[in-house]
Amino acid sequence: MNGLAAACGLVLAALVLSLVLKKDAPVIAFLLVLTAGMLLAVRGMELAGSAAQQFTTLLAQSGITAGLYRPVCKAVGTAAVVRVLSALCRDAGQSALAAKVELVGAVLALSFCLPLLEQVLALTSDWML
Repeated sequence: MNGLAAACGLVLAALVLSLVLKKDAPVIAFLLVLTAGMLLAVRGMELAGSAAQQFTTLLAQSGITAGLYRPVCKAVGTAAVVRVLSALCRDAGQSALAAKVELVGAVLALSFCLPLLEQVLALTSDWML
């Protein structure tokens, strides 16, 4: 909860300052928001790394192989990156580019999940025989 409060404080401070500076110094306002976004991204990556380690430990204890959960993790990571990139494109006024980013992200997520689909098909074909 402490990290959430700090993140909210950073975002609110950056937004208020950027709104104040936007009229007189738009470049500084942009750089302020960009810096706040980068700080949040770095902190998010740190949290994601520790969560991934805990997730891997739990899955190892349960006996689930990496081949079953790794494609799903890749697809979720791809979805997160695509969402951020498409939002940046839309903020820059490039909605057509955002749509293309989303399309490529969907194809990538599908390609990451193909090994999982192969395993499911192999399992179901073994049951039928």
